[in-house]
Amino acid sequence: MTNLTPGTQNLRTEHQLDHNSGTVLARYDNVAATSKIKRIFMYSNAPPKALSYHRTPIRVLNGLVAVLNRAGLAQIKLDENSLLASAREQTGLTDFGDDRFLQPMRRLLQALEQEAGLNPVGRFMNRVSIVRILKNRLYVQDLLRKHPEIIERPVPDPVVIVGLARSGTTRLHRLLAADDRFLHLKAWESVNPVPLPQSYTQQPDPRITSIEQGLKAVLYMSPQIASVHPLGAHEVEEEVGLIQHSFSSQLFEIQAKIPSFAEWLMTHNQHSAYEYMVTLLKVISWYRNDPLDKPWILKTPQHMQDLDALMHVFPNAKLICSHRDPIKAVGSACSMTWNAIVRDSHTVTANWVGQEWLEKTERMLKKTERIRREIVPKNNQYDVLYADIGNDWQQSVSDIYRFLGMEFSDQAMAGMQRWRASNQQHKHGFHNYKLEDFGLDRDTVDERLMFYRREHAIPYENDNPH
Repeated sequence: MTNLTPGTQNLRTEHQLDHNSGTVLARYDNVAATSKIKRIFMYSNAPPKALSYHRTPIRVLNGLVAVLNRAGLAQIKLDENSLLASAREQTGLTDFGDDRFLQPMRRLLQALEQEAGLNPVGRFMNRVSIVRILKNRLYVQDLLRKHPEIIERPVPDPVVIVGLARSGTTRLHRLLAADDRFLHLKAWESVNPVPLPQSYTQQPDPRITSIEQGLKAVLYMSPQIASVHPLGAHEVEEEVGLIQHSFSSQLFEIQAKIPSFAEWLMTHNQHSAYEYMVTLLKVISWYRNDPLDKPWILKTPQHMQDLDALMHVFPNAKLICSHRDPIKAVGSACSMTWNAIVRDSHTVTANWVGQEWLEKTERMLKKTERIRREIVPKNNQYDVLYADIGNDWQQSVSDIYRFLGMEFSDQAMAGMQRWRASNQQHKHGFHNYKLEDFGLDRDTVDERLMFYRREHAIPYENDNPH
Protein backbone atom coordinates (compact mmCIF):
# COMPACT_ATOMS: atom_id res chain seq x y z
CA MET A 1 0.00 0.00 0.00
CA THR A 2 2.94 2.30 -0.43
CA ASN A 3 1.35 4.80 -2.72
CA LEU A 4 -0.14 6.78 0.11
CA THR A 5 2.90 8.89 -0.72
CA PRO A 6 2.97 11.32 -3.63
CA GLY A 7 6.37 10.00 -4.68
CA THR A 8 7.39 13.25 -6.31
CA GLN A 9 10.70 13.98 -7.99
CA ASN A 10 11.59 17.57 -7.13
CA LEU A 11 11.71 18.87 -10.69
CA ARG A 12 9.09 21.62 -10.97
CA THR A 13 6.77 23.67 -8.79
CA GLU A 14 4.36 20.79 -8.11
CA HIS A 15 7.19 18.64 -6.85
CA GLN A 16 9.02 21.36 -4.94
CA LEU A 17 5.93 22.32 -2.96
CA ASP A 18 5.33 18.72 -1.95
CA HIS A 19 8.94 18.08 -0.96
CA ASN A 20 9.33 21.31 0.96
CA SER A 21 6.12 20.77 2.87
CA GLY A 22 7.19 17.23 3.69
CA THR A 23 10.47 18.41 5.17
CA VAL A 24 8.93 21.18 7.26
CA LEU A 25 5.80 19.40 8.38
CA ALA A 26 7.71 16.33 9.55
CA ARG A 27 9.03 18.42 12.46
CA TYR A 28 5.67 18.24 14.18
CA ASP A 29 4.97 15.67 16.86
CA ASN A 30 3.38 12.74 15.01
CA VAL A 31 2.92 10.71 18.18
CA ALA A 32 0.75 13.34 19.84
CA ALA A 33 -1.28 13.84 16.69
CA THR A 34 -1.87 10.12 16.31
CA SER A 35 -3.06 9.90 19.91
CA LYS A 36 -5.51 12.76 19.37
CA ILE A 37 -6.92 11.18 16.21
CA LYS A 38 -7.39 7.83 17.94
CA ARG A 39 -9.31 9.54 20.77
CA ILE A 40 -11.59 11.21 18.24
CA PHE A 41 -12.31 7.95 16.50
CA MET A 42 -12.68 5.63 19.48
CA TYR A 43 -14.73 7.72 21.87
CA SER A 44 -17.16 9.62 19.70
CA ASN A 45 -20.80 8.58 19.93
CA ALA A 46 -20.95 8.52 16.15
CA PRO A 47 -18.37 8.03 13.41
CA PRO A 48 -16.34 11.25 13.19
CA LYS A 49 -16.39 13.54 10.21
CA ALA A 50 -13.45 13.43 7.86
CA LEU A 51 -12.58 16.99 8.80
CA SER A 52 -11.85 15.84 12.36
CA TYR A 53 -8.66 14.19 11.11
CA HIS A 54 -7.20 17.30 9.49
CA ARG A 55 -4.49 19.12 11.41
CA THR A 56 -4.99 22.82 11.91
CA PRO A 57 -2.39 23.94 9.32
CA ILE A 58 -4.02 21.65 6.73
CA ARG A 59 -7.47 23.06 7.53
CA VAL A 60 -6.13 26.59 7.17
CA LEU A 61 -4.43 25.74 3.88
CA ASN A 62 -7.60 24.11 2.50
CA GLY A 63 -9.67 27.09 3.56
CA LEU A 64 -7.29 29.62 2.04
CA VAL A 65 -7.04 27.81 -1.29
CA ALA A 66 -10.82 27.37 -1.39
CA VAL A 67 -11.23 31.15 -1.05
CA LEU A 68 -8.73 31.71 -3.85
CA ASN A 69 -10.52 29.13 -6.00
CA ARG A 70 -13.82 30.99 -5.61
CA ALA A 71 -12.03 34.08 -6.90
CA GLY A 72 -10.79 32.12 -9.90
CA LEU A 73 -7.23 31.82 -8.56
CA ALA A 74 -4.90 28.93 -7.63
CA GLN A 75 -6.93 26.43 -9.63
CA ILE A 76 -5.60 22.86 -9.44
CA LYS A 77 -6.46 21.19 -12.73
CA LEU A 78 -7.33 17.51 -13.04
CA ASP A 79 -8.20 17.44 -16.72
CA GLU A 80 -6.56 15.06 -19.17
CA ASN A 81 -4.93 17.66 -21.42
CA SER A 82 -3.34 19.56 -18.54
CA LEU A 83 -1.95 16.40 -16.94
CA LEU A 84 -0.52 14.98 -20.18
CA ALA A 85 0.99 18.34 -21.09
CA SER A 86 2.60 18.72 -17.68
CA ALA A 87 4.24 15.31 -17.89
CA ARG A 88 5.54 16.00 -21.38
CA GLU A 89 6.85 19.42 -20.42
CA GLN A 90 8.69 18.13 -17.35
CA THR A 91 10.38 15.25 -19.19
CA GLY A 92 10.79 16.57 -22.73
CA LEU A 93 9.30 13.28 -23.94
CA THR A 94 6.08 12.52 -25.81
CA ASP A 95 5.52 8.75 -26.05
CA PHE A 96 3.39 7.24 -23.24
CA GLY A 97 3.42 3.77 -24.79
CA ASP A 98 0.37 1.55 -25.16
CA ASP A 99 -2.58 3.96 -25.03
CA ARG A 100 -4.95 1.51 -23.34
CA PHE A 101 -4.20 3.37 -20.09
CA LEU A 102 -6.24 6.33 -21.35
CA GLN A 103 -9.65 4.72 -20.84
CA PRO A 104 -9.20 3.97 -17.11
CA MET A 105 -7.44 7.32 -16.62
CA ARG A 106 -10.44 9.14 -18.09
CA ARG A 107 -12.77 7.13 -15.84
CA LEU A 108 -10.65 8.07 -12.87
CA LEU A 109 -10.55 11.77 -13.70
CA GLN A 110 -14.30 11.88 -14.20
CA ALA A 111 -14.88 10.19 -10.84
CA LEU A 112 -12.43 12.49 -9.06
CA GLU A 113 -14.28 15.53 -10.37
CA GLN A 114 -17.84 14.28 -9.91
CA GLU A 115 -17.78 11.96 -6.88
CA ALA A 116 -14.70 12.38 -4.71
CA GLY A 117 -15.47 15.72 -3.06
CA LEU A 118 -11.76 16.51 -3.00
CA ASN A 119 -10.51 19.35 -0.86
CA PRO A 120 -7.72 21.55 -2.28
CA VAL A 121 -4.98 19.44 -0.68
CA GLY A 122 -6.65 16.36 -2.14
CA ARG A 123 -6.75 17.87 -5.61
CA PHE A 124 -3.09 18.80 -5.36
CA MET A 125 -2.03 15.37 -4.11
CA ASN A 126 -3.97 13.62 -6.86
CA ARG A 127 -2.50 15.87 -9.52
CA VAL A 128 1.04 15.22 -8.27
CA SER A 129 0.40 11.46 -8.20
CA ILE A 130 -1.09 11.33 -11.70
CA VAL A 131 1.66 13.47 -13.23
CA ARG A 132 4.24 11.20 -11.56
CA ILE A 133 2.67 8.15 -13.17
CA LEU A 134 2.52 9.79 -16.58
CA LYS A 135 6.15 10.89 -16.35
CA ASN A 136 7.20 7.37 -15.42
CA ARG A 137 5.38 6.01 -18.47
CA LEU A 138 7.30 8.48 -20.64
CA TYR A 139 10.59 7.44 -19.08
CA VAL A 140 9.74 3.76 -19.58
CA GLN A 141 9.12 4.19 -23.30
CA ASP A 142 12.30 6.18 -23.70
CA LEU A 143 14.27 3.48 -21.87
CA LEU A 144 12.74 0.67 -23.95
CA ARG A 145 13.59 2.55 -27.12
CA LYS A 146 17.21 2.75 -26.04
CA HIS A 147 17.35 -0.78 -24.60
CA PRO A 148 14.89 -3.02 -26.47
CA GLU A 149 16.58 -6.05 -24.91
CA ILE A 150 14.71 -5.30 -21.67
CA ILE A 151 11.48 -6.64 -23.16
CA GLU A 152 13.23 -9.93 -23.97
CA ARG A 153 14.19 -10.58 -20.34
CA PRO A 154 12.57 -13.76 -19.01
CA VAL A 155 10.40 -13.60 -15.90
CA PRO A 156 10.43 -16.98 -14.12
CA ASP A 157 7.15 -18.23 -12.70
CA PRO A 158 6.63 -16.16 -9.54
CA VAL A 159 5.32 -17.06 -6.11
CA VAL A 160 2.28 -14.87 -5.46
CA ILE A 161 0.57 -14.29 -2.12
CA VAL A 162 -3.15 -13.83 -2.69
CA GLY A 163 -5.47 -12.67 0.06
CA LEU A 164 -7.71 -9.93 1.35
CA ALA A 165 -6.14 -6.79 2.70
CA ARG A 166 -5.48 -7.17 6.42
CA SER A 167 -5.29 -10.99 6.22
CA GLY A 168 -1.60 -11.34 7.02
CA THR A 169 -0.39 -10.98 3.45
CA THR A 170 2.13 -8.23 4.26
CA ARG A 171 3.69 -10.24 7.08
CA LEU A 172 3.90 -13.37 4.93
CA HIS A 173 5.26 -11.40 1.98
CA ARG A 174 8.02 -9.80 4.03
CA LEU A 175 8.94 -13.09 5.68
CA LEU A 176 9.42 -14.82 2.33
CA ALA A 177 11.21 -11.77 0.89
CA ALA A 178 13.85 -12.29 3.59
CA ASP A 179 14.94 -15.36 1.60
CA ASP A 180 17.45 -14.08 -0.97
CA ARG A 181 16.41 -16.83 -3.38
CA PHE A 182 13.45 -14.58 -4.26
CA LEU A 183 13.35 -11.17 -5.92
CA HIS A 184 11.21 -8.53 -4.24
CA LEU A 185 10.26 -4.89 -4.68
CA LYS A 186 11.27 -2.07 -2.39
CA ALA A 187 8.75 0.67 -1.73
CA TRP A 188 10.67 3.29 -3.70
CA GLU A 189 10.74 0.96 -6.72
CA SER A 190 7.02 0.36 -6.56
CA VAL A 191 6.32 4.11 -6.58
CA ASN A 192 8.94 5.03 -9.19
CA PRO A 193 9.89 1.84 -11.06
CA VAL A 194 11.88 3.38 -13.90
CA PRO A 195 15.25 5.08 -13.44
CA LEU A 196 15.26 8.83 -13.82
CA PRO A 197 17.96 10.54 -15.89
CA GLN A 198 19.68 11.45 -12.61
CA SER A 199 19.51 7.87 -11.27
CA TYR A 200 22.59 6.92 -13.27
CA THR A 201 24.83 9.60 -11.74
CA GLN A 202 23.40 10.57 -8.33
CA GLN A 203 23.74 8.68 -5.07
CA PRO A 204 21.47 7.98 -3.41
CA ASP A 205 19.09 7.44 -6.28
CA PRO A 206 16.78 10.50 -6.40
CA ARG A 207 13.82 8.13 -6.43
CA ILE A 208 14.75 7.10 -2.89
CA THR A 209 15.07 10.71 -1.74
CA SER A 210 11.72 11.45 -3.35
CA ILE A 211 9.78 8.81 -1.47
CA GLU A 212 11.53 9.58 1.81
CA GLN A 213 10.43 13.20 1.54
CA GLY A 214 6.96 12.20 0.41
CA LEU A 215 6.53 9.85 3.36
CA LYS A 216 7.35 12.68 5.77
CA ALA A 217 4.48 14.67 4.32
CA VAL A 218 2.13 11.68 4.44
CA LEU A 219 2.93 10.90 8.06
CA TYR A 220 2.45 14.54 8.99
CA MET A 221 -0.97 14.73 7.34
CA SER A 222 -2.04 11.18 8.30
CA PRO A 223 0.09 10.08 11.27
CA GLN A 224 -2.38 7.28 12.14
CA ILE A 225 -1.37 5.45 8.96
CA ALA A 226 1.84 4.19 10.61
CA SER A 227 -0.07 1.82 12.90
CA VAL A 228 -2.18 0.49 10.00
CA HIS A 229 0.48 -0.29 7.39
CA PRO A 230 4.25 -0.01 7.96
CA LEU A 231 5.75 2.59 5.63
CA GLY A 232 9.36 3.14 4.63
CA ALA A 233 11.30 3.77 1.45
CA HIS A 234 13.25 0.54 1.81
CA GLU A 235 10.43 -1.67 3.07
CA VAL A 236 9.50 -4.72 1.04
CA GLU A 237 6.44 -3.60 -0.90
CA GLU A 238 3.73 -4.95 -3.13
CA GLU A 239 3.32 -4.51 -6.87
CA VAL A 240 0.05 -2.58 -6.70
CA GLY A 241 2.11 0.55 -7.37
CA LEU A 242 3.16 -0.97 -10.69
CA ILE A 243 -0.44 -1.74 -11.60
CA GLN A 244 -1.24 1.87 -10.78
CA HIS A 245 0.85 2.92 -13.78
CA SER A 246 -1.98 1.70 -16.01
CA PHE A 247 -4.54 3.65 -13.91
CA SER A 248 -6.18 0.36 -12.98
CA SER A 249 -5.26 0.22 -9.31
CA GLN A 250 -7.23 -0.05 -6.10
CA LEU A 251 -4.80 2.49 -4.65
CA PHE A 252 -6.98 5.22 -6.10
CA GLU A 253 -9.99 3.75 -4.28
CA ILE A 254 -8.43 3.96 -0.84
CA GLN A 255 -7.60 7.62 -1.37
CA ALA A 256 -10.87 8.95 -2.77
CA LYS A 257 -14.59 8.23 -2.91
CA ILE A 258 -14.83 7.14 -6.55
CA PRO A 259 -17.47 4.37 -6.74
CA SER A 260 -17.99 4.57 -10.51
CA PHE A 261 -14.27 4.06 -11.11
CA ALA A 262 -14.21 1.18 -8.61
CA GLU A 263 -17.13 -0.45 -10.39
CA TRP A 264 -15.44 -0.04 -13.76
CA LEU A 265 -12.29 -1.74 -12.44
CA MET A 266 -14.32 -4.55 -10.93
CA THR A 267 -16.21 -5.30 -14.15
CA HIS A 268 -13.62 -4.75 -16.89
CA ASN A 269 -10.74 -6.87 -18.14
CA GLN A 270 -7.44 -5.77 -16.60
CA HIS A 271 -5.12 -7.82 -18.80
CA SER A 272 -3.37 -4.76 -20.23
CA ALA A 273 -2.61 -3.40 -16.74
CA TYR A 274 -1.01 -6.69 -15.73
CA GLU A 275 0.94 -6.89 -18.97
CA TYR A 276 2.38 -3.47 -18.21
CA MET A 277 3.13 -4.61 -14.65
CA VAL A 278 5.31 -7.36 -16.13
CA THR A 279 7.09 -4.80 -18.30
CA LEU A 280 7.86 -2.74 -15.21
CA LEU A 281 9.17 -5.82 -13.38
CA LYS A 282 11.53 -6.35 -16.31
CA VAL A 283 12.67 -2.72 -16.17
CA ILE A 284 13.39 -2.99 -12.45
CA SER A 285 15.26 -6.29 -12.84
CA TRP A 286 17.28 -4.92 -15.76
CA TYR A 287 18.36 -1.85 -13.81
CA ARG A 288 19.31 -3.96 -10.77
CA ASN A 289 21.00 -6.58 -12.97
CA ASP A 290 19.04 -9.33 -11.24
CA PRO A 291 19.85 -12.97 -12.02
CA LEU A 292 17.68 -14.12 -14.92
CA ASP A 293 16.59 -17.33 -13.19
CA LYS A 294 15.51 -15.88 -9.84
CA PRO A 295 11.71 -15.74 -9.28
CA TRP A 296 9.75 -12.86 -7.80
CA ILE A 297 7.81 -13.09 -4.57
CA LEU A 298 4.74 -10.95 -5.27
CA LYS A 299 1.71 -9.84 -3.31
CA THR A 300 -1.15 -7.40 -3.48
CA PRO A 301 -4.80 -7.71 -2.38
CA GLN A 302 -5.75 -6.42 -5.82
CA HIS A 303 -5.12 -9.94 -7.12
CA MET A 304 -8.32 -10.89 -5.27
CA GLN A 305 -10.14 -8.71 -7.78
CA ASP A 306 -8.01 -9.50 -10.83
CA LEU A 307 -6.86 -13.07 -10.38
CA ASP A 308 -7.83 -13.82 -13.98
CA ALA A 309 -5.47 -11.05 -15.16
CA LEU A 310 -2.69 -12.38 -12.94
CA MET A 311 -3.11 -15.86 -14.42
CA HIS A 312 -3.14 -14.32 -17.91
CA VAL A 313 0.44 -13.07 -17.45
CA PHE A 314 1.67 -15.82 -15.08
CA PRO A 315 -0.31 -18.99 -15.92
CA ASN A 316 2.11 -21.18 -13.91
CA ALA A 317 2.41 -18.95 -10.85
CA LYS A 318 2.40 -20.63 -7.46
CA LEU A 319 -0.35 -19.09 -5.33
CA ILE A 320 -0.21 -18.90 -1.54
CA CYS A 321 -3.73 -18.00 -0.44
CA SER A 322 -4.02 -16.40 2.99
CA HIS A 323 -7.30 -16.51 4.93
CA ARG A 324 -8.43 -14.53 7.96
CA ASP A 325 -11.68 -14.28 9.90
CA PRO A 326 -13.67 -12.11 7.46
CA ILE A 327 -15.22 -10.15 10.31
CA LYS A 328 -11.76 -8.95 11.29
CA ALA A 329 -10.53 -8.56 7.72
CA VAL A 330 -13.46 -6.34 6.74
CA GLY A 331 -13.21 -4.18 9.85
CA SER A 332 -9.48 -3.73 9.45
CA ALA A 333 -9.76 -2.98 5.72
CA CYS A 334 -12.45 -0.37 6.40
CA SER A 335 -10.21 1.26 8.98
CA MET A 336 -7.23 1.24 6.62
CA THR A 337 -9.29 2.85 3.87
CA TRP A 338 -10.86 5.40 6.19
CA ASN A 339 -7.52 6.47 7.63
CA ALA A 340 -6.20 7.07 4.12
CA ILE A 341 -9.28 8.57 2.46
CA VAL A 342 -9.99 11.29 5.04
CA ARG A 343 -6.90 13.24 4.04
CA ASP A 344 -8.28 14.37 0.71
CA SER A 345 -11.98 14.92 1.38
CA HIS A 346 -14.24 16.78 3.81
CA THR A 347 -17.40 14.92 2.87
CA VAL A 348 -16.67 11.18 2.79
CA THR A 349 -18.28 9.27 5.67
CA ALA A 350 -17.24 6.19 7.61
CA ASN A 351 -20.61 4.55 6.91
CA TRP A 352 -20.03 4.87 3.18
CA VAL A 353 -16.62 3.21 3.55
CA GLY A 354 -18.20 0.34 5.47
CA GLN A 355 -20.90 -0.39 2.92
CA GLU A 356 -18.53 0.03 -0.03
CA TRP A 357 -15.86 -2.32 1.29
CA LEU A 358 -18.21 -5.00 2.58
CA GLU A 359 -19.80 -5.20 -0.87
CA LYS A 360 -16.41 -5.10 -2.55
CA THR A 361 -15.00 -7.80 -0.28
CA GLU A 362 -17.91 -10.14 -0.99
CA ARG A 363 -17.55 -9.71 -4.74
CA MET A 364 -13.77 -10.17 -4.68
CA LEU A 365 -14.05 -13.34 -2.63
CA LYS A 366 -16.64 -14.85 -4.95
CA LYS A 367 -14.61 -13.99 -8.04
CA THR A 368 -11.39 -15.37 -6.56
CA GLU A 369 -13.05 -18.63 -5.57
CA ARG A 370 -14.44 -19.00 -9.08
CA ILE A 371 -11.13 -18.25 -10.81
CA ARG A 372 -9.31 -20.67 -8.54
CA ARG A 373 -11.74 -23.43 -9.47
CA GLU A 374 -11.83 -22.70 -13.20
CA ILE A 375 -8.34 -21.53 -14.13
CA VAL A 376 -5.67 -22.18 -11.51
CA PRO A 377 -4.21 -25.73 -11.48
CA LYS A 378 -4.89 -27.36 -8.12
CA ASN A 379 -1.24 -28.21 -7.56
CA ASN A 380 -0.36 -24.50 -7.94
CA GLN A 381 -2.48 -23.30 -4.99
CA TYR A 382 -1.84 -23.53 -1.28
CA ASP A 383 -4.08 -22.27 1.54
CA VAL A 384 -2.79 -20.92 4.84
CA LEU A 385 -4.70 -19.49 7.79
CA TYR A 386 -3.82 -16.16 9.40
CA ALA A 387 -4.38 -17.86 12.76
CA ASP A 388 -1.83 -20.58 11.98
CA ILE A 389 0.80 -18.03 10.94
CA GLY A 390 0.24 -16.23 14.23
CA ASN A 391 0.37 -19.40 16.32
CA ASP A 392 3.44 -20.98 14.70
CA TRP A 393 4.92 -18.99 11.84
CA GLN A 394 7.89 -21.31 11.41
CA GLN A 395 5.68 -24.35 10.86
CA SER A 396 3.43 -22.41 8.48
CA VAL A 397 6.41 -21.21 6.46
CA SER A 398 7.97 -24.67 6.47
CA ASP A 399 4.73 -26.06 5.01
CA ILE A 400 4.77 -23.34 2.33
CA TYR A 401 8.31 -24.29 1.32
CA ARG A 402 7.24 -27.91 1.07
CA PHE A 403 4.46 -26.82 -1.29
CA LEU A 404 6.99 -24.84 -3.34
CA GLY A 405 9.35 -27.79 -3.53
CA MET A 406 12.11 -25.75 -1.90
CA GLU A 407 14.28 -26.38 1.13
CA PHE A 408 13.47 -24.15 4.08
CA SER A 409 17.14 -23.37 4.54
CA ASP A 410 18.94 -22.15 7.64
CA GLN A 411 19.84 -19.01 5.70
CA ALA A 412 16.17 -18.32 4.91
CA MET A 413 15.19 -18.95 8.52
CA ALA A 414 17.89 -16.59 9.79
CA GLY A 415 16.75 -13.84 7.42
CA MET A 416 13.15 -14.20 8.56
CA GLN A 417 14.14 -14.13 12.22
CA ARG A 418 16.10 -10.93 11.64
CA TRP A 419 13.08 -9.38 9.96
CA ARG A 420 10.78 -10.41 12.81
CA ALA A 421 13.18 -9.06 15.43
CA SER A 422 13.10 -5.60 13.86
CA ASN A 423 9.41 -5.62 12.88
CA GLN A 424 7.39 -6.68 15.87
CA GLN A 425 3.63 -6.36 15.45
CA HIS A 426 2.27 -3.08 16.86
CA LYS A 427 5.76 -1.55 16.62
CA HIS A 428 4.11 1.71 15.49
CA GLY A 429 1.15 1.45 17.85
CA PHE A 430 -2.04 -0.59 17.98
CA HIS A 431 -4.48 -0.46 15.09
CA ASN A 432 -7.79 0.14 16.89
CA TYR A 433 -11.13 -0.06 15.11
CA LYS A 434 -14.68 -1.36 15.49
CA LEU A 435 -17.08 -2.56 12.81
CA GLU A 436 -19.70 -0.27 14.32
CA ASP A 437 -17.51 2.72 13.44
CA PHE A 438 -18.40 1.96 9.82
CA GLY A 439 -22.10 1.26 10.19
CA LEU A 440 -21.54 -2.52 10.19
CA ASP A 441 -22.06 -5.30 12.70
CA ARG A 442 -20.57 -8.75 13.22
CA ASP A 443 -23.72 -10.68 12.38
CA THR A 444 -24.25 -8.93 9.04
CA VAL A 445 -20.66 -9.38 7.94
CA ASP A 446 -20.56 -12.97 9.15
CA GLU A 447 -23.76 -13.90 7.33
CA ARG A 448 -22.73 -12.36 4.02
CA LEU A 449 -19.27 -13.92 4.05
CA MET A 450 -20.14 -17.27 5.64
CA PHE A 451 -19.57 -19.00 2.27
CA TYR A 452 -15.91 -18.01 2.53
CA ARG A 453 -15.50 -19.04 6.17
CA ARG A 454 -16.98 -22.46 5.48
CA GLU A 455 -14.96 -23.04 2.30
CA HIS A 456 -11.68 -22.61 4.14
CA ALA A 457 -12.65 -23.57 7.72
CA ILE A 458 -11.63 -20.13 9.00
CA PRO A 459 -11.90 -19.82 12.80
CA TYR A 460 -13.42 -16.84 14.55
CA GLU A 461 -10.89 -14.37 15.89
CA ASN A 462 -11.65 -12.64 19.15
CA ASP A 463 -8.64 -10.82 20.55
CA ASN A 464 -6.34 -9.55 17.78
CA PRO A 465 -6.85 -5.80 17.20
CA HIS A 466 -4.63 -5.59 14.09
